[in-house]
Amino acid sequence: MSASNRRLLPLAVFALALALRLALIALQYTDDLANFQTGDYTLYRIGGEHICAEGDTSNSLFLARPPLFPLLVCALGVDDRAVLVANAITGALLAPLTIILARQLRLGPRSTVAAGLIVALDPASIAYSAFLGAEPLANVTLLAMAVALLHATRAAEGWRAPAWGAAAGLALVLSVLSRPAPYLIWTGLSVWLVLAYRRWAVVAAYALVSVAGIGAWIAHNASQFDNPTVSSVGAYNMVYYRAASVENWATDDDMSTIYANLARRIEERLGHDTARVDSNTRHTHYAGPAALTNAMMAIAIETFTDHPAEYVMTIPIGLGRMYGYTNVLPGWLTAFEIPWNALLLIGTASGLWLALRRREWLLFWVVLLVIGYFTVGTIAVQTSGLDTRMRTMLAPFMAVAAVYALDRWLARRRARAGA
Repeated sequence: MSASNRRLLPLAVFALALALRLALIALQYTDDLANFQTGDYTLYRIGGEHICAEGDTSNSLFLARPPLFPLLVCALGVDDRAVLVANAITGALLAPLTIILARQLRLGPRSTVAAGLIVALDPASIAYSAFLGAEPLANVTLLAMAVALLHATRAAEGWRAPAWGAAAGLALVLSVLSRPAPYLIWTGLSVWLVLAYRRWAVVAAYALVSVAGIGAWIAHNASQFDNPTVSSVGAYNMVYYRAASVENWATDDDMSTIYANLARRIEERLGHDTARVDSNTRHTHYAGPAALTNAMMAIAIETFTDHPAEYVMTIPIGLGRMYGYTNVLPGWLTAFEIPWNALLLIGTASGLWLALRRREWLLFWVVLLVIGYFTVGTIAVQTSGLDTRMRTMLAPFMAVAAVYALDRWLARRRARAGA
């Protein structure tokens, strides 16, 4: 592949990815933009309005929803259509960045382009780019973290190596300030980099910037809301999604009863009067001080301990939702999307297995650590209310593993044909 083609192909893949995302917007467009959100955008929009009006993040909604996406909403003049188009552009960047990731993981020229094409064509990635949510911004900055960290570890020399490590830490902080889920991923990646490469300066710069940036937001929440956490949404989801699902399986009570019972137990633990608690009380638990977060976590763990069998039984359901289908796509796409997701998952598992057998440790550990972190973290917090939105950040890593498996399979076929 010539140098000019090497530069132009990522642009072509980006153009394809953007065209598909804009096409979905055109296909589903209505003036109220109802097809492009599931309710979360209301809080992000309020956050954007607050930043524009007050210039700060003192609204309690920022305890649940970090500020970077609301800041983007504010920068775009709280114009929902502009936000939607900006998300489509940002989400499309995931495809050419996947090509760079694949190159760093030593895939061949054609395979790197194939990985980028998978992300460009991935229904979940398309749906949640053409969407009013924080996913495009969070996912692109997360992938930028991985690209910068790999460059720091394997290519950069001298002072540039820790500088790229610091850039990776900054990208992670931006991802966390978009969606809080990856706030601990730096720990596992840092341990792996130390054990595998001994790049102490790189890891130190990466970890220091990550801890400083994420810690600054935790300190903000402690000061503003008396809750030293990245986000309160994890505890809320754990009790009102994960524990509520376990309780539903264990008791077969209707969800209103379950929500009311969980809310009552939380209020009792806080020492509050429970006379007026009902299923809607849960909405008051979305953001609050550390005592509330601790109470929700305690009640969730009590529920899991009381019903261990149901806890285990809900795990495959959550995995099926996370990797199986997309709620916001048109129904007629289901016949295509579910086989696509199944093939992508099979390809990912096959690629990991082959990388393990062939001792392709770089690809194996990068893909395994990222996918493992988000899969375990998601299922620990939530199994109901999931769909492929929760794996869109994994699409580049899944694509790389699947293409690696396909490349190995084609190589074996060529070897047999030539024998």
